[in-house]
Amino acid sequence: MARVARVLRGAAVAGLLPLVIVLHATVVAVLATPFDRTALDRGSAPLVLVDVRGEELARLPAEGADRTQWTALGELPAVGVSAVVEAEDQGFWEHRGVDSTGIARALWLDARGGRFGGSTLTMQLARMLLGATNTRTPATKVREVLLALRIERATDKRTILEQWLNRAYFGNGAYGYEAAARLYFGRPARALAPGEAVLLAVLPRAPSGYDPLTHLDAAIARRDRVLELLVERGVMTAAAAADARAQPIAVARHGAPPAAPQFVAWALAQLPAEVRHAGGTVRTTLDLRLQRGLEARVAAQVAQLGDKGLAQAGMVVLDAQTTEVRALVGSVGDSAIDIVTRRRNPGSALKPFVYATAIERGASPASIAWDTRDTSADYFAPTGGVEHGPVRYRTALASSYNFAAVSVLEQVGIAHVMTALHAAGVAELPGVPSDYGLRLALGAAKVRLLDLTAGYGFLVRGGRVGTPRGITGVVRPDGQRWTPAVAAETQVFSPQTSWLVMDMLSDPEARRPGFGMELPFDLPFPIAAKTGTARGFADTWAVGATREYIVGAWAGTFDGTATHGLVGMDAAAPLVRAGMLAVAGGKKLTLPARPDGVVDVEVCADSGLAPGPRCPHVHDYMAAGHAALAPCSWHDALGVLAYPVARARGWLARATARTGPHE
Repeated sequence: MARVARVLRGAAVAGLLPLVIVLHATVVAVLATPFDRTALDRGSAPLVLVDVRGEELARLPAEGADRTQWTALGELPAVGVSAVVEAEDQGFWEHRGVDSTGIARALWLDARGGRFGGSTLTMQLARMLLGATNTRTPATKVREVLLALRIERATDKRTILEQWLNRAYFGNGAYGYEAAARLYFGRPARALAPGEAVLLAVLPRAPSGYDPLTHLDAAIARRDRVLELLVERGVMTAAAAADARAQPIAVARHGAPPAAPQFVAWALAQLPAEVRHAGGTVRTTLDLRLQRGLEARVAAQVAQLGDKGLAQAGMVVLDAQTTEVRALVGSVGDSAIDIVTRRRNPGSALKPFVYATAIERGASPASIAWDTRDTSADYFAPTGGVEHGPVRYRTALASSYNFAAVSVLEQVGIAHVMTALHAAGVAELPGVPSDYGLRLALGAAKVRLLDLTAGYGFLVRGGRVGTPRGITGVVRPDGQRWTPAVAAETQVFSPQTSWLVMDMLSDPEARRPGFGMELPFDLPFPIAAKTGTARGFADTWAVGATREYIVGAWAGTFDGTATHGLVGMDAAAPLVRAGMLAVAGGKKLTLPARPDGVVDVEVCADSGLAPGPRCPHVHDYMAAGHAALAPCSWHDALGVLAYPVARARGWLARATARTGPHE
């Protein structure tokens, strides 16, 4: 037994030895490197975003100690200060910078979830001073702990609390309690009612989740819990807490809002935390004059079609060659939703990628797609939709025939189209082909308007697709420059395939059978364009491309409520037209020249095959090296058209049974 006891004691000592070493090293680190109190006087500069002409879009307060807007602790509402302590660090007045119990509990929970929490207010202040990123690791936690211990040795609790309250992020660009009071309530912090003061105290825990402009109910629920804690701790009486809960809360964005708010939010998300924290001038790609004009046009479109159920709209304009964002209208009015970066079902807007994949694999604009309800054993529509029978790809795509697109997708293979969509950055497409099926041709994958618009770049960029860019560089207060890395472009399709699909989508005569005359895409210059309609007329889309610009638009309802039969050509296409005319500025926009490797051909208008003497001839293009077209067998010696019986039997039977012409 004695031997066992010695072994156990030895194991215990061995187990404690690393802990003793760590504790000793911590003490040495804290004592050997005293905290420099002047660090508390330093802060970053404001972050100013400007457009391509240098016009200011937004001026965001400094991340940290902006000394020009500093508020002393005594000038802040006492109940709000107490609420911050209760919401963030109940042991603040007792610990010495690190709450060992909280750290142990957080490490246990975080180790299971891969996160590292348990921060005291002092540790959070340390993180602000360090300019740490959002990546939480054991190493960053150790740095915060050591700095927190040094801060506590060098200063007092009230100073720490004042520093935290002036540096913490309260959402929507507000750094510091005072800035948050003026942003959300339009009053200085000292003028807030208790219910308002405590509401602000909960925001730093989750600035997005508790954003009072968009998630007021969640923020109030958290506030009420903090009021309960204040009562339990004896800071407030139950009656005072009840009065605070009963006070009306009316929040709104006060002060001058940023221009192009959704663009500003998207651009800021592209900045690394350390660049954002340093402040300076952010040079963006936005054209504010264009932006303001399109904001007015989008609002007018929603107002014009409001009686048909249209509730919202958005659009984006890209420089086709650089993929720089020139305008980004995320929504109309005060909505915080950015439809340009929200995933929705795009309907027929994915069809160009289906046809491009088929042409890349050997088809041509003259190939035949069967626009029939029984086009596939895996896809049959007993009702709904007009059948057009056998149609050349050119007309089927430009007129957006649904059954034809399903036919082409089945021929080319779902997996190949998924690969193209993923390579173009249009859709994430998790899962396997069977998760989408042949309805992928009709928009079964959710996409973002920003990605879809950039993906259409293959039409006018020789098959290449780039990532949308919103920032060209940042000039820091010390004069140093930061330039974002430019993502490599992806060659999705060959130049020949891309030009052929572009030519199909820019052919006004090929659009007429499906959409008629006098369309929004009939402009003073040619554009390659496509529309889409999805989710029972709740989502309508349109994208137009020229060699100079790509314009994408969405119009519909955020909540999925159906409009009164609006389709993409009605609701979204007019916005693309407006965008194209705006960027053109009276000049003629252009389409790419035909590349080498594309040849002229004559085909039979009915079969897409090599025409015989009795066939109706039409001109088209195909890639050089395409297999020679077989002679047309659909017309006899007298020119009488006879469809392939086996393939056309069902469609012909249905057409015969209908009254009126099948077209």
